[in-house]
Amino acid sequence: MKLVNPENKTEQEECRKNTRRTPTLKTGKVSSIKNEVTIRNYIDKCLELVQEHKEYLMYVASYEPTIEPEMQDFLDNNLLEGKSPKIYVTQPGHTNYMVDIITEKDHIWKAIDSQISDEDIDKLEGELNVILPLSYKSYLKYKHFYEIFWDIDVFLYPKPIHSWDKILIEENQEMQEEILDEGYFAIGRYSDHGVIVLKLTDDENKEGGVFLFDCETQEVKVLEPTFTEFLNQILHNPKPVLQELKSWEKKMYKME
Repeated sequence: MKLVNPENKTEQEECRKNTRRTPTLKTGKVSSIKNEVTIRNYIDKCLELVQEHKEYLMYVASYEPTIEPEMQDFLDNNLLEGKSPKIYVTQPGHTNYMVDIITEKDHIWKAIDSQISDEDIDKLEGELNVILPLSYKSYLKYKHFYEIFWDIDVFLYPKPIHSWDKILIEENQEMQEEILDEGYFAIGRYSDHGVIVLKLTDDENKEGGVFLFDCETQEVKVLEPTFTEFLNQILHNPKPVLQELKSWEKKMYKME
């Protein structure tokens, strides 16, 4: 280490010039990076879950709109050998629900990189006359996929490459008076009786919180103060597990 004579100002100035200072990030930038990490972590973990059980969780049924060409995938039929035609998806603290195995008429999908631009989101905001928070915009711009989840009660709307905006517009216009006109924006469904909504603000840098709108009672319940905290809280749940039906249930469904 070089010692500096405190009386030698020239030497002190030279020392300060040569001292490397570690650059610091502004608070807003740090927050943005953290949000991005949370969003990617949530989507990646959900995708990992459905890919692990794609014969049950990663297909679009034949009676639903056809998978967009860029997102069509194929399934190795060997994966179906010895698999039950019906199975439960379970998670502690939640009600189990049953899913069917894929059939020949159904279609496997795959996730692809997002093609959504800032201009596309601006167009969506203009169509619905809303201002979306930056965190949700980041969510829209990471990956295209169909139905994914971690909390088995929470399903954010799918994001097919060519119809993600149409889905959001239709879901919000369907409940225009109850949700959109009250300053909320629908982003997904909760179980079979609720809608996950964002409380909108007049600034994309502000967050109004994430709420549950109960379709039966019309009540609104706060879930988390921000969208990324909502995603992060979901990931605190144990990983969902697939569980075989009980023997009497298999007999009821003529599986034995």
